[in-house]
Amino acid sequence: MKRKEQVTIGSELKEILDRKGITAYRLSKELGVAQSYLSKLFKDGFNPSYGLVKKIAETLGYEIRFVKSKKKGGEPD
Repeated sequence: MKRKEQVTIGSELKEILDRKGITAYRLSKELGVAQSYLSKLFKDGFNPSYGLVKKIAETLGYEIRFVKSKKKGGEPD
């Protein structure tokens, strides 16, 4: 059985920026954060705050969607 590659916030963000032709420098200026901060995010070195994720999504024209995890047996947490 093949193991699925884990999708992370950093890898997704990098893919979106590439698709839109936006540099990390430009995004960092629009967000008001250091470019080094975004670099750490791209490398999945940390989990950003909800506020930053929301600001990134709004800046890039995306919505934030959450999937509620389920416990074994199909019951929501």
